[in-house]
Amino acid sequence: MLNKVLFDHTIFLHQKNGGVSKYIYELNKNLNQNKKNSIIFSPISINDNLNTSKKNIISYFSLNRIPRFCTKIFYFLNDLLTLLYVLLKNPSVIHLTYYNTFLVKILNIPFVLTVYDLTHEKQKIYRNKFDKKYLISKAKKIICISKNTKKDLIKYYNVKEENIKVIYLGVKQNKIIKTKKKNTITFVGARDGYKNFKNFILAYSKSEFLKENYKVQSFGYKNFSIEEKNLFKRLKIQNKIKYISGDEKKLNEIYSNSSLLIYPSLYEGFGLPPLEAMRCGCPVASSNIKVLKEILGDASIFFNPKNINDIKKKIEMILKSRSLQKKKIKKGFQRIKMYKWSKCAKETLKVYKSFY
Repeated sequence: MLNKVLFDHTIFLHQKNGGVSKYIYELNKNLNQNKKNSIIFSPISINDNLNTSKKNIISYFSLNRIPRFCTKIFYFLNDLLTLLYVLLKNPSVIHLTYYNTFLVKILNIPFVLTVYDLTHEKQKIYRNKFDKKYLISKAKKIICISKNTKKDLIKYYNVKEENIKVIYLGVKQNKIIKTKKKNTITFVGARDGYKNFKNFILAYSKSEFLKENYKVQSFGYKNFSIEEKNLFKRLKIQNKIKYISGDEKKLNEIYSNSSLLIYPSLYEGFGLPPLEAMRCGCPVASSNIKVLKEILGDASIFFNPKNINDIKKKIEMILKSRSLQKKKIKKGFQRIKMYKWSKCAKETLKVYKSFY
C-alpha cells in the first residue's frame, strides 16, 4: 500500500535554483494539494525553492552555498540523517531527486528515478560524483521528462521501454501579461558549453539592427567571467549587455518586460524557460533541436544553433514583425496549457501506485 513518498535531499544540496529542483518542489506541492502524502527531506539545503515554503518539507539549515572543503561532509550528514528518517518513517517509495546511490545501496526499498537528460553522455563527460549508471540499472521505474530523453536513455543504457514513463514538466497557468515591452533580448540560465551563449552573442554582434535597437540581459547562473567580458569588449558590445540575478518573481518580471527570450541550446532534456517566458507573454526564439520542437511546437520561432547567420536572421525576423510576435505570443498561451504541474503529479502518482 502506498502511504508516503520521500523525495531525497540531493538536488537541494546540489543546486541553488534551476529546473530540476523546481520540478521536485512543484511535484511535492501538487501531490500534497491532492491529499497524497509526500515529503521533501533535506536537512541541509542551499536551494531557494525550500526557502519559499516549509509545508511538507523538512529542512533544518538553509545556506547560501556550501562552504569550501565541506561538500563531502554535508552530503554525508544529509545522507546519514535521511537514512535515519527512512528507518523511522518507512516510506513506501523513495523518489530520488538526483543520482545519489547512498540510500539504495544500503536499503532494499523500491525507488523511482527521474532522468532529466543525457548531456554528459552525449558530450562524453563522465563524472564520479554521482553514479547514474548504477541507479538506472536498479530503478524500479524511470521517469523521462521528454520523448527525446527517453530515446537517448534507451540508446545509451539499453533500458527496457516498459520500465520508462514519459511525464512532461509543468508551468504555472496564470498569465502574466505586459503589453509594453522594453527593448531587451533575454537569456536565462547557464551560458557555458551546450547552452551555446557564445553563438548567440556572435550573432547579436553581427547585426547593426539588433545593436542599435536592443540590449541583452543574462539572468541567473553567475556573473560574466573574465573571458566573457573580454569577448564583449572585442566585439564592442560591452555597453549593450548586462547580468541580472534574482528570484522567481524577478524572473517573471523580466520575462514580461522582454522583447524576446533567446534559447540557443545545442541539447536539452526538456526546456522549461521558454514555456515560462510564454506564460508571461514573451516571444521565444529557440534552437531547432528535436526536444525543443517536441516541447514548444509552433509557439517558437526556430533557428539552427550552429549557424550564426541563421540565429541573427531569425532574431531579426521576429523583432521586426509585430504581427509575428503577436502570433507567437498567442500560440505560447495555447501551448502552456499542455504542461500543468497538476497533470505531472497525477501521472507520477500512477507510477508510484504501479509498485503495489
